Amino acid sequence: MVLALGILLAGMPAVSTAQEPITRIAEARSLARTEAARALPVKLRGVVTWRGEGPLRGAMVVQDESAGIYVNGDLARARGFWQGDEAEWAAVQVGALVEIEGVTDRGGNSPPIVPRTVRIVGEQALPAARSMEPARFFSGAEDCQRIEVRGVVQGIRTQLPYLTLMLDANPGRFMALIPAAALPNPEALVDAEVRLTGAPHSRFNTRGEFLMPNIALNGPADLVVEKPAPSGPFEAPKVALNAIAEFRPEPLNAHRLRVEGTVTYAGPGDLLFIEDGGTGIRVKVLHSVPVKAGDRVEVAGFVDESQHFRGLAYAEVRKTGRGPVEEPINVQPEEIVTVNTRSARSSLIAHPGDFNGRLIRFEATLVDILETVPGQQRLVLATRNSSVIATLPMSDSGNPDFFPAGSKLSVTGVAQLVFDPDAFIGGAVAPLRVDVLLRGPADIVILEVPSWWTRTRVLYALAGVAGAFGAAVLWVTLLRRRVGVQATQLAAEMRARRESAVEFQATLRERNRLAANLHDTLLQTVGGIGYQLDACEASAGRDGVAVGPQLEVARRMVDHAAAELRGSVWALRALPLHGRSLPEALRELAGHVGMGHATHIEVRTASPLPEVPEFISGNLLLIVQEALHNALKHAHPTHIVVAAAVEGKEISVTIQDDGQGFAMGSERGPAQGHFGLAGMKERVDRLAGRLEIDSTPGQGTTIRARVFLREFDEDVPAPLP
Repeated sequence: MVLALGILLAGMPAVSTAQEPITRIAEARSLARTEAARALPVKLRGVVTWRGEGPLRGAMVVQDESAGIYVNGDLARARGFWQGDEAEWAAVQVGALVEIEGVTDRGGNSPPIVPRTVRIVGEQALPAARSMEPARFFSGAEDCQRIEVRGVVQGIRTQLPYLTLMLDANPGRFMALIPAAALPNPEALVDAEVRLTGAPHSRFNTRGEFLMPNIALNGPADLVVEKPAPSGPFEAPKVALNAIAEFRPEPLNAHRLRVEGTVTYAGPGDLLFIEDGGTGIRVKVLHSVPVKAGDRVEVAGFVDESQHFRGLAYAEVRKTGRGPVEEPINVQPEEIVTVNTRSARSSLIAHPGDFNGRLIRFEATLVDILETVPGQQRLVLATRNSSVIATLPMSDSGNPDFFPAGSKLSVTGVAQLVFDPDAFIGGAVAPLRVDVLLRGPADIVILEVPSWWTRTRVLYALAGVAGAFGAAVLWVTLLRRRVGVQATQLAAEMRARRESAVEFQATLRERNRLAANLHDTLLQTVGGIGYQLDACEASAGRDGVAVGPQLEVARRMVDHAAAELRGSVWALRALPLHGRSLPEALRELAGHVGMGHATHIEVRTASPLPEVPEFISGNLLLIVQEALHNALKHAHPTHIVVAAAVEGKEISVTIQDDGQGFAMGSERGPAQGHFGLAGMKERVDRLAGRLEIDSTPGQGTTIRARVFLREFDEDVPAPLP
């Protein structure tokens, strides 16, 4: 139980010093909230009638001859307002006469005093307690005034170092706070009539509105038992379930009642529902007892008025046997609402009954399963003309999602009528709807599973089909565009290869013609010159003329020119394969180009090469020839490797030397009169191939030409003989 220490911890207003301090408690207590909030100065003297313990040690109640008031030391410390002596504060006891200086505050309900200092000035007898006036006590007007009140103890809760007693003053419920050490056997007080003396505190909400009185006692002397409790709870008078709150010419006292019935629901939170004679009631159990549906029980408890239908609270339960489980009543929730509404309009008792707290069975459609709260699931159900919230307790292993939304269900559970507090018709209240408490998954039976093809899923399926169709159209469009691009590229490649083949054929014919002309003209002419020089040397020797040295130089020049011309003629005529394989042609080319050089030229083929169209192999031979000439002329290598290989649909030739190499980007081109590398690249480009050159100064050069082998190469015309 929490006392009125929940005062707002707002910033402390500036203390008003423009007026004399308030010296009478009644004057401070009567201030309006707006006035009390101005922190008016007070200087009071009074006797302490209550002093808090444990977590409430920072609070006390002080009363003078005019009234009593709450002194909130915790609030003073929280705001940094307290300037008093802590030892003196701790020494304050009930009966101490104290002098308090501080200010007023609006508080949480009634105005308290926020102390700056508290000083003990003596001792004083406590003021006489006034008899409780129900109108004042149950409205909060007696807050902090020492009074005497009677009631029946109905329940006890422990919140150390205090015990909280729940009492009924018949009529009117309130609570009492007493140190736990003062009651060594508190359970013996339940159902006893007691007289209490103390200082009331108000229970209130965060708006500062009064909810319930709560009287604070100092010790065992403040509690007097006027009529002891019966020897046992089940000694209470027995009544029928339907007679708990029936009309009586004389009011029912606040003591226990005893009823008997069959358990229809045993849920979490010590909640039971029992039925007997066509009436069901709600029971809030004080001490948990292991019972289940179908158990016959006796219940001794106090009338609970917190619901629209009376039940029992702070109840003791004992099992008396086992009876047949109550058969549920087949009734739709809207029919229950109709019966009760008709009863409210006629101001007569509902017939055949109100059904509240009864076990019912009905058919409904599952709308949704709400987010699980601790210990339970909430199902939203729809009947013909109403909606129902069904609460299903969670099993130890958890409840599976064992039915989909839209399922037709048969539901069994305890009916609970839900009311609109403003819907008064005549003298009775009509319910808005009926909710149910389910005992477990077995209370739900699936009658019909909804078709998988719900409207939402159909829309999703149509959207998926439309999306797939759109994607297919887009794919076909992109594919056609891609095919068109590839067809254009392929046509261009075929055209380039055909042009390369035609160019190659023309080049071969021209090279053969040039070779023949050189052989028939220039080579024969150079040979004739050499013959004439021989004759000149012979004649000059006979005449005694010394022409030998000059003629020797001329002969060497002619021999060199003839060798160069023979090499050129061989190179021009040797390129056509004429039935030779590419490896054979490469070896012949390497042997001829390397003739007269110390460089070793090695030809490698990784595996037997397929038949290669002559216009491709011829262009590759020209590339190899140019690369060998460049290497021998510029790189001065000791070893050159020529390799040919087929990789997938590509044929490649690689020329790798160990010569002096060059820095990539520094090689000479057509602008400097060097056409070797440019010519190699042009040949590869016409065949839609790739030329790769890699060189590092001092580490040699690698040239690799790659060309695709196409199926349509067979249709390219072969070179003419």
